[in-house]
Amino acid sequence: MLEVAVIGAGTSGLVAARHLIHAGLRPTIFEAARTVGGAWTPSSSSNVNGHSTGNHPASKMWNGMSTNLSKYTCRFSDWPWPEDASTFPSVEEMHDYLQSYSDAFLTTSSCNFQLECKVFNVEQLESSSSQIVGQQQDANTNYKVEWTDLNTQTTHSRDFGGVVVATGFFHTPRWPSFLKNRRDCEDDENKKKPQLMHSSEYRNHRLFRGKNVAVIGSSFSALEIAADISRSAARVVNVSPSIPWVLPRWIPTVQPLQSASTDSATVTILPADLSLYQRKQPYPNIPETTSLTPESCRKRHQYLQSLVGHKQRQSPLGEPTNWEEPPFVAISDEYLDLVREGKVEVVHGRLVGVDEDGTLQISDIETTGSDKPQSHCSVLSDIDTVLLGTGYTSQLHDVLSPDILSKLAYDPDDSFSPMTLAWDTLHPSLPNLAFCGMYRGPYMGIMELQARLAAGVMSGSLSLEEEQLQSAMTTSQTIRSSTPRAQFPHFDYPGFMDTLSQLCYLRGDCPKYNRDVGDVVVPTLYQPDEELSQKCQSEIQQEIKHGQDGRRMPKVVLQSILGKWSFDRHIVHLQTGKVERVYGTVNYSKYWERSSTDDDDDDGNADGIFSLDTKDNPVLYREDGLYELSPTQKFEVFREYEYECKNDSLEIYFVEGGKRTYLFLSLKFVPEATSSVHQSLNGDDGYWVKATSDHLCIKDLYSATFRVKLNGLSASEVIIKYRVKGPSKDYEST
Repeated sequence: MLEVAVIGAGTSGLVAARHLIHAGLRPTIFEAARTVGGAWTPSSSSNVNGHSTGNHPASKMWNGMSTNLSKYTCRFSDWPWPEDASTFPSVEEMHDYLQSYSDAFLTTSSCNFQLECKVFNVEQLESSSSQIVGQQQDANTNYKVEWTDLNTQTTHSRDFGGVVVATGFFHTPRWPSFLKNRRDCEDDENKKKPQLMHSSEYRNHRLFRGKNVAVIGSSFSALEIAADISRSAARVVNVSPSIPWVLPRWIPTVQPLQSASTDSATVTILPADLSLYQRKQPYPNIPETTSLTPESCRKRHQYLQSLVGHKQRQSPLGEPTNWEEPPFVAISDEYLDLVREGKVEVVHGRLVGVDEDGTLQISDIETTGSDKPQSHCSVLSDIDTVLLGTGYTSQLHDVLSPDILSKLAYDPDDSFSPMTLAWDTLHPSLPNLAFCGMYRGPYMGIMELQARLAAGVMSGSLSLEEEQLQSAMTTSQTIRSSTPRAQFPHFDYPGFMDTLSQLCYLRGDCPKYNRDVGDVVVPTLYQPDEELSQKCQSEIQQEIKHGQDGRRMPKVVLQSILGKWSFDRHIVHLQTGKVERVYGTVNYSKYWERSSTDDDDDDGNADGIFSLDTKDNPVLYREDGLYELSPTQKFEVFREYEYECKNDSLEIYFVEGGKRTYLFLSLKFVPEATSSVHQSLNGDDGYWVKATSDHLCIKDLYSATFRVKLNGLSASEVIIKYRVKGPSKDYEST
């Protein structure tokens, strides 16, 4: 039996070991930490389901973080989530999932765990150097693996028949060169202002209470941390070197109406990945798309703009300006609205230096009338902490020998694609050496297919032609040399999944479902167990049904109306025909400040300062205007309500004296089926959604209709109509 060293017990290491076992091989799993889970290990040292996490060296997650892709994408094909799992799992849920996967498939009888053992060298033995990847290696000693036992600080060495490198793409924090020396020189007695931190060190917003923080970067983590840290920091500035399209986790799309027998369609609110990762052509979508033309870039920008609507354009962040270059996407529920309300400041530019007095130097690129880029420098002062979302390096030169690195054409400074590999997995000159998880993008489905491919080749159950390998190597080289570069090397997720699937399943019978244009691409469909595939398809259909029944519309609508509006209300007294008018401004604000008390401060703070609870605050409606009884009679008025999503309703409460009193309306959104929704959703005019509610106020019945015109995630018009009828009231307000 071929013994294979697996380096890393994170997501990719676990799935690699599981499929090596399935292929009849025996893995030995090396992990520097004391438990499995890798980056998804909670940062706290408390026990997780009986497994002590300790200070996990690979943990990159902060308290309260959740995945930005749903549980349908963040899973392995043969291990379902528990039925009560969150749609977007927390760090703790992800770790529990990986631990249960390990417990189920990686038993002591089938593999060996070497925990708290750090590999520092893998080198190819001469006996294996002439073997090509397409054949099973007969020798059982192809690679020497050396490691340090971190408990005893002793070094060890052993030869293995194969090696799977699963240390992950996001291994070591990447520091700008001009900050690295400053960071290395700091110690507890020589702290300089501002404090320097990498996003991998961020754990909790409470640690930054009252501080001024600059978050550097425009990636997922930078935007999410900027949003989270605003809950406590006095000031948050996001220094953004580029402008991504910012999407929330739930977005409206259009789907055929589940209960209709006709071609009717309706607005459907789905997790972002179920909307974005849909087939553009039938299975198999091969070859995958690996380059973008200016025209294809423009189409992608147009599509993303149609999802966001005008709210990003009207924010200080703005929209990307060069639509002939590949778009970048970041997923954050709160960031864009925090920017629009001024709770997170945006400075466009790149951090280029930090002065001795702590002043940040920001380089901004502008275009003059001669179309030549000109560099301008601005400064950012009075910053207590600089938190860098500047990415990671794979740090493979700490693990692999110089000879192996040379064959891989490894470039440690290339954070986009640091080496040349066939399907990011194999190299023709390195038999029985494979990589799993060296991939940027929606990764669990990809890394599982990479694991199947590697296990198949090492066990001899899969044989690859030299032409296939060389073609894949050429593709890798093309991706590495591409200009401008896309956000991810393999940006065509369905195409890459289909390519790997065709290699792993020679009969071409996986996936069995969701093979047509418009179908969702998820990992579970890429495996031969028909029962699991059917269960997954049923779950997705249920997800679509829930996205159409109105229960998710309140949150989308509430996010869409945030901001300042002008209003004009006409009150028509039906018995007399008299018309009164109220007009002015309305502000819908989610991030309003409320004084903390001993009872409601979840941070345990009772000092009476103001606290922003950006996740749970209701939306405050503040109306200021003039009440016009007649052309000569006007007086100033204001009113406040609180809007809050509860279950599947949008509830509106009266506010008196600055405090919520009692419920006014509980609005229910009713899905509308129409054959024209698709055209409306993707057009410039947007589409209408409607909710209704009745409220008996003492003896007066208020019948309310709440209509919102949406363009993507942005509202362009709101019409609120009341029909009020009672013993002394009979009027309509619109």
